[in-house]
Amino acid sequence: MVDVPAAMDPHLEVLRSRADGSLIMGASRLTGRYWTGSLWHFQDPSVAPHVEQCTAGVQTEAGVADLQLINDHQLIVASDSGAVEMWQLSEDGEAFQTLWYSYAHDNTVHTVSVAADSNTAVSGGADASIKIWDLETKLAMRTLKAHTGTIWSISCNPLDKHVFLSCAQDGRALLWDTRKEKPACNVGKGFIGSVPTCITWSAHRQTDVTIGCETGEVMMFELRDQSQPVHRWRPHTRTVHRLAFSPQETCWLASVSDDCDVVVTSLQTDPNIVYQNSDHTDMVRGVSWSPAGQQLLSCGWDTKVLFHKLSGVDRPSPTQQMDCNLLNGEAASRKPDQ
Repeated sequence: MVDVPAAMDPHLEVLRSRADGSLIMGASRLTGRYWTGSLWHFQDPSVAPHVEQCTAGVQTEAGVADLQLINDHQLIVASDSGAVEMWQLSEDGEAFQTLWYSYAHDNTVHTVSVAADSNTAVSGGADASIKIWDLETKLAMRTLKAHTGTIWSISCNPLDKHVFLSCAQDGRALLWDTRKEKPACNVGKGFIGSVPTCITWSAHRQTDVTIGCETGEVMMFELRDQSQPVHRWRPHTRTVHRLAFSPQETCWLASVSDDCDVVVTSLQTDPNIVYQNSDHTDMVRGVSWSPAGQQLLSCGWDTKVLFHKLSGVDRPSPTQQMDCNLLNGEAASRKPDQ
C-alpha cells in the first residue's frame, strides 16, 4: 500500500459496495482550520474502518461529500472544495490514483450521480447549479439552473441517460429530461412541506420516485399521477440523509438519518418497518446494500461502520405496521424488536 493516511478521518460520509463485495468509503475531517478528507478501499468490509486492515487509502485535499462508482475500478467524487474528481482504484485494489479534477462549481459539491451509459455524470451543490459531465472529455458539457438553494441530492435514471432527479434547499424536487427545451418539472408539488434532502428512483418500478425530507418524513410519488403520494410515512425524527433500495428485496427501502437510526421499510403494501437499529451514536450519513442484498452497511460521524443482517427478518406485526404509518404528524415511537 502506498501513502495510506495514518488515521481514519472521523466523519464517515459515504460508502459504496463493489460487485465483488468489497467496500469503497469516503470520509472527512470537519474540524480545525482546514477540512481534509480521504478515500478508502476495504477488500473485507467487516474490518472497516480500521486503517491497519484497509487494502488502500489516500488523503484528499478536502472533505468527501459524496461518491459514486462508475465501474469497479473508477469512481467520481463530490468534494467540499467545490471540485468534482475522478479516481481510479488499481487492478489489485491496493492504490488510488487521481485521473482528473475540475472546479466548475463555485461552492461545495454535495452530490454526484452517474448516468445509465456510465459516460456521463451529474453534480450539484451549494452554488444551486447542476453540471452535466462528459467523463471521457473531462468537461462540464452543460450547466442547468432551476433551483434557488443548495442542491442536496441528484439521482440519475438507471435506464435513461437523459433523465435525472434533484432536490434542494428551496423546497423543490425536480424531474429533468435534458432532451426537452424546458428540461425541469416539479415532483410532489403541494405535498413536500419541508426541505427535501435526498431523492432516488424506486428499484421495482422506474416511474416511482422516493424523497426523504428534513422532518424525517419519506414519501413516494408515481410520476404519471402525482395527485397524491403513493406512500407517505415518517420513519425518522430528524433529517433523512440517504435512501437505498435493496437489490434483492426491491420493495425494501433503507434510510439513514441525523437521528442516528438505520431503518428498513417494506413498501410491498403499506409502509412497514421491518428493521430498525440505533447503535450509531452520531449522525448516520452513508448506507449501502451488499451486492446480494443480504447485508446492509451504514456509516456515520461516530466513525463507525455497522453491518445489518436482514436475511432472517420477519414481516412486522400489525402493531409495528401502525407505528410506521404517519399518525397525526408524529414519528413512530416504538421500535421493532431487534
